[in-house]
Amino acid sequence: MSQPSLIRHHLLRLPALAALVALAPAAVAAPVPVTVSIPPQKWLVQQVAGPHATVSVMVGQGQSPENFAPTPRQVADLQQAQAYFSAGVAFELGLLPRLRAMPQGPRLAGRVPLNDRHGTCGDGEDPHAWLDPREAAAFADTVCRVLSELAPAQAADFAAGRDALRARLAALEAECAARLADCRGREFFVFHPAYGHLAARYGLVQVAVEDHGHEPGARHLAEVITRAKAAGARAILVQPQFPQRSAESVATAVGARLVVADPLPADYEAGLRSLVEALVEAMGCDGSSAP
Repeated sequence: MSQPSLIRHHLLRLPALAALVALAPAAVAAPVPVTVSIPPQKWLVQQVAGPHATVSVMVGQGQSPENFAPTPRQVADLQQAQAYFSAGVAFELGLLPRLRAMPQGPRLAGRVPLNDRHGTCGDGEDPHAWLDPREAAAFADTVCRVLSELAPAQAADFAAGRDALRARLAALEAECAARLADCRGREFFVFHPAYGHLAARYGLVQVAVEDHGHEPGARHLAEVITRAKAAGARAILVQPQFPQRSAESVATAVGARLVVADPLPADYEAGLRSLVEALVEAMGCDGSSAP
């Protein structure tokens, strides 16, 4: 074939090649690998990211962030993550500096952990901010921002996921407020004081059986029992991550029952509803009778 004929032949094939390219499926971006500290964060990230992220969790179901220690394998796997969202829990005090020192470590975002191994400072602050729906909504904003920077092509999807989640959280906050409206100012009794942020949001008073991160002594236990009797406590809240012996002592002395209330629910929305129902039962403020 002569040179002019060869050129003409290739030029005639260009429209067909262009059509094939147009019909070819667009390359799908790989999901962003993300790691979070606790199960509720995974649920929140998934609502924002949808299929555009894979989410790993450091603390497993039934484990406590207060005494959790990452395995060497977990730390090594974090080198594959593009983002790490901290929750402000105790074990992060040792983990985050190690992540910052990684040459190719993940992008860090989220709450900074308190400098206290029990997760509770002397001024009453605690790290369980995620139990306040407004804090969860703020976390959704952080997730959207970080993921949009890591995967700009999916930024619109991340924004849509965030907006949908914010709407659900606003509705959840209103639902919780209505359910707890008759409980404002009342005391509820728990073993581990994980509900300070939730209590502050809805005007409740949390009283811990635990004494500054330790099993209570006889004097502290007697004080809690006296307060629980005066408050007419119907139930003492316990967490699956902590022992229940001291809480059982209070419940027996008061004539109350134990109710499990998990501060680390894998399904944030359902978990918060369950927690609110446990609080209503514990305080007896569901309108059925006065304490």
